[in-house]
Amino acid sequence: MVNSKKDRCYRVISTFFVVLPTTFVISVLLSFTKGVTSENWMGEFFKSWFLSLPIAYSCVLLLLPVANKITSKILDKN
Repeated sequence: MVNSKKDRCYRVISTFFVVLPTTFVISVLLSFTKGVTSENWMGEFFKSWFLSLPIAYSCVLLLLPVANKITSKILDKN
């Protein structure tokens, strides 16, 4: 496996570009639903975004191989 390290790097970077906008949207929605006052809206938004980004990123990296295995088992049966 010559390209295994390159494939892993590609997967990590690709996952980052999926998680980044996803956590951005979730943080915006949470800021609106919590009813944050207008003068502190940006601070609360960045606080929730920076907190959710590493959590979501680690969850995706851990759960993606499991999801791929389940998907391949389902599609191979058909």
